[in-house]
Amino acid sequence: MNLKDRILFRSAQRVLSRNMEFAGRHAGESCYLFGNGASIKHYDLGKFNDRIGIGCNNLFFHKDFLGLDIRYYYTGHPFLYYPYWRNPYSNKFEKNVLGSLYRKKIILSQHVTYFMSLGDYMSIRQPNIYYCHHFGQLFTGYSDTGIDGVFTAMESGLAGMLGIAIFMGFSDVTLVGCDYLCFPQGQGHFFETGVRPKTSWEKPVSKEFLSDARKHLDLRVLTVDDSSRGHILPHISYEAFSGNQPLYRENDELVSEKDLRGLSLSGMRYRIYE
Repeated sequence: MNLKDRILFRSAQRVLSRNMEFAGRHAGESCYLFGNGASIKHYDLGKFNDRIGIGCNNLFFHKDFLGLDIRYYYTGHPFLYYPYWRNPYSNKFEKNVLGSLYRKKIILSQHVTYFMSLGDYMSIRQPNIYYCHHFGQLFTGYSDTGIDGVFTAMESGLAGMLGIAIFMGFSDVTLVGCDYLCFPQGQGHFFETGVRPKTSWEKPVSKEFLSDARKHLDLRVLTVDDSSRGHILPHISYEAFSGNQPLYRENDELVSEKDLRGLSLSGMRYRIYE
């Protein structure tokens, strides 16, 4: 850890120590981790309210979000909640439309505990918001990381959610909407329009995080049907899981027009209407 990160780490102890209250809170329990993949277009989210859920990124734009038992939510992108930011796609410093949309959703879901980057400590504070940071350190394993100290599992929404689940003591996890973990690999998001072709990309995504997480969790990934399989993890089809056939719905059936319009103006290159 370099000097700057050591100073930041010491300065952040009071903030990070709040996270200790979550250590082992759900020891031995089962949960769902929700990604944002297009496979969610085929699912009735009412089938997933029997266990605690951890969500990430754009999940709260789904009309059925409040019907889930989402207790925890991860948005780890740094500086996501400032009024202006450097857009990761255009690389331009511009008005932060996405962050504004996120703020509104957080206000509407005060019952959810949010984990976000320490970089946003000065931009958004509420009693249900907690912060985490990697302090420049690389991921070496979930045994060596925790949200109460140096949290190195911030590479993606999935990596962060796995780290939170392990820290809280969950032992059995089903991944929902994590289409990039399957082969053929699903593309796109539930809030985007249309059906994008799957790819035969052979290189597993998030292999390091998943392989290590399996030392701590009984993991599986949900697929629309058996034409897709888990790349690293075992899979279970939606029909085998729920007893129902998958039913496709378009993005305008799952997300309000107001939110679709906001996402289309966010500068994140989402395929909302085309």
